[in-house]
Amino acid sequence: MFICGFISVDTFKIVGRSSINDIMNPLQSDMMSSTGKTIRLGRILHPERRRAAVVAFDHGLHLGVIPGVLNPGQVLEDLAQAGADAFLVAPGIARAYASVFSGRGAPGLILRLDWTNRWREPDMLGSEEGRGRMIAGVDDAARLGADAVLAYMFLGYQEPEAEARQVEEVARVARSCENLGIGCIIEPMARGLRVGDNPYRPELIALGARVACELGADVLKTDYSGDAASFRQVVQAAFRPILIAGGPRTPTLRGALEMVAGALQAGARGMFIGRNVFQAPNPSRMMGVLRSMIHEGLDVEAALSTLE
Repeated sequence: MFICGFISVDTFKIVGRSSINDIMNPLQSDMMSSTGKTIRLGRILHPERRRAAVVAFDHGLHLGVIPGVLNPGQVLEDLAQAGADAFLVAPGIARAYASVFSGRGAPGLILRLDWTNRWREPDMLGSEEGRGRMIAGVDDAARLGADAVLAYMFLGYQEPEAEARQVEEVARVARSCENLGIGCIIEPMARGLRVGDNPYRPELIALGARVACELGADVLKTDYSGDAASFRQVVQAAFRPILIAGGPRTPTLRGALEMVAGALQAGARGMFIGRNVFQAPNPSRMMGVLRSMIHEGLDVEAALSTLE
């Protein structure tokens, strides 16, 4: 009896061709979704270096109007020309400025799937622990032509059930990404009332990173612990590429550059760069320098001399 894969010739005779197709289609679907992820993530992460300089431009969704976001189309076009590998945007931006993401050599598109009021100050109607909701699904991302989706995973809520709901939502997103062949990027953050005064402790970042990997993330967006030595603990905990979050604009230019250099030294694969780029005195030049650090190994002193 000749065996082909898992299906024998005798089995083929018994079940017939249509049944064989029913057996094989799930296998073909898995292969196609895996191929889709490879192609789409290759538009974000360099296929060989597995590094990326991504611009986070979803701030308007969470914070409203802040410096640097008043002219979205111009910002996207300028930073794309300056070398951004991809952009993280909300659904409305993706629809309104689709031309930025189309054509040969265009940057990758990462769609933000969720909203939160956690980052707003009290006088701007913020909330202590914050509330969040899914605002789009992976199927919406597919229709918009996205290469990947991104969602938060907050850990440390006072109410354990709130954390459980977050994990359930992230798991659902990861399964949908598997089915549709779209990259799954998770942003784990220790931010609840049980976290304490320092959410940047490496053990907390590592906790979130590992949980996100186990749930099915392809790439992680994480906080930076502050130095390369402690951040290695995070990189070692994860078995997926990590891109650090840039966070608020740093007080000094050197601070932003040292953050990137330290993360790369620890094993991170790049960065989601937001306010440190689009609020910089010269956003395009800053974008180009950060890209050179991530992809070409430009050091901090050389980067400073280019910018100053």
